[in-house]
Amino acid sequence: MPTSAEETTDVRITRQDRQAAEILVALSRNKRYHPRKGDEKNSSNKKGKAEKEDNSKETMMIIKAWNLAKPDPVENIPSRVAKLVDQFSQPIKKQLTVSDVKEDQRRLMLGKDEVKKKMHPLLTGSEIKRLKEGLDVTVYGPGNVSRTMRFKMWSSTPVLTSGWKGFVDACDLKEHCDFIHIWMFRRRETRELCFVIDKTKYSTITKPLDKEISDQIN
Repeated sequence: MPTSAEETTDVRITRQDRQAAEILVALSRNKRYHPRKGDEKNSSNKKGKAEKEDNSKETMMIIKAWNLAKPDPVENIPSRVAKLVDQFSQPIKKQLTVSDVKEDQRRLMLGKDEVKKKMHPLLTGSEIKRLKEGLDVTVYGPGNVSRTMRFKMWSSTPVLTSGWKGFVDACDLKEHCDFIHIWMFRRRETRELCFVIDKTKYSTITKPLDKEISDQIN
């Protein structure tokens, strides 16, 4: 019996049609974003960096307050020496790093631009030229600690070295939680070059500061 025009015709589904349908279904189930290897690496690096740096609001408030503080360098110098100070430089401020206090490093690194701006005015032209070899200096710190050190250029970086490790131990300096002000001065009668360091400890700070917070230090 012939079929009417309204009746549907039979559709033959081949093996190839079934395979194509199965492929489409499988693809639809896997429409998820798979990051490229480079994207995964960048994301991991950013996360790791964030975990290794302190970017908390609490630390931001602490550092802003510390940066505004103006400790008196005389408090860390013996009174007999304080009476003979000719002039203090502007202070350099920094958070102590792992390398500053590490057993096998034995030096305090200072910023080249800051040393040039804040400490070079107290140096003679001859002393600036001799920084590559180094200048003998006395460094005073908390608790009447004093050590003889060498102030020099290490490659292109100014450092205090030689007696620095003994100073770290005597003052119980620690990475990350200890923040220092450091001034240069001369003794009036001998023209001896000296430094004095003031320490502030923040036990809640246990990591390096992130850039936004460290930029508050000036």
